[in-house]
Amino acid sequence: MSPMVSYISISLILVGLVIITISLLALYSSPILIIGISLIPLGLVLMWDESSSNDPTIDLYNSWDNIVLMFEELNIIRRAVYLPSGYIESGQSMALVPLTIAEGVRLTKLPLKLSVRLGISGAGILLFTPGTKVINMCRDAGAISVGNPQTSLTSCLINHLALIKRVSLQETHDGFRIDIAGSRLRRMYEGTIVEKILGSPIASVVASVVAEALGTPVYIDREEVMSNRRSIYIVRLPIGGG
Repeated sequence: MSPMVSYISISLILVGLVIITISLLALYSSPILIIGISLIPLGLVLMWDESSSNDPTIDLYNSWDNIVLMFEELNIIRRAVYLPSGYIESGQSMALVPLTIAEGVRLTKLPLKLSVRLGISGAGILLFTPGTKVINMCRDAGAISVGNPQTSLTSCLINHLALIKRVSLQETHDGFRIDIAGSRLRRMYEGTIVEKILGSPIASVVASVVAEALGTPVYIDREEVMSNRRSIYIVRLPIGGG
């Protein structure tokens, strides 16, 4: 990333944080809140564009410190909802982090406007995740099998990208339990507030693949780590539901 782009990106994020803090603590203004929210993803998008590569283990690696800063400043810990590409007008797999939630909100196709309104008074941030690049690469290679998350995980993460060595999937009453072993995905933000929101990097990728295969929003309920195996529990949201 060039020094100028880095400076602009960080500046946008910090200005956005200041505006959000003022709007929440002093002005209680939804329009001002939306403006602040919109600046932060703009800075993140600049980082994403500058750091794009063909290796999904490297993408976004250097920009996670700024995302950690953002969520620590906002002190908002809500599970991200992983959206398949069909839910974003630009056709990219992304994660939605709700900031303010309105009752009865139903998830529909969202514009790539950096910040999004959820219903009349709700707001959220759309984030590129480790899974965004993975989905693009696997979809272009025909490694996403529509309606079949098990086949998609195997084809995409093992056969095509070799990010993991083994994967198995079991259905639960509200989603799936997915066991993986041998992950080679880099540590990006583990142990930070971002992990509480997005899940671990490999869980984030797995959730993105499952959402894309099903065409349905999902979120990570929890993860269990035992020796060299990780169990990821993913909850499937109703189509159009939030």
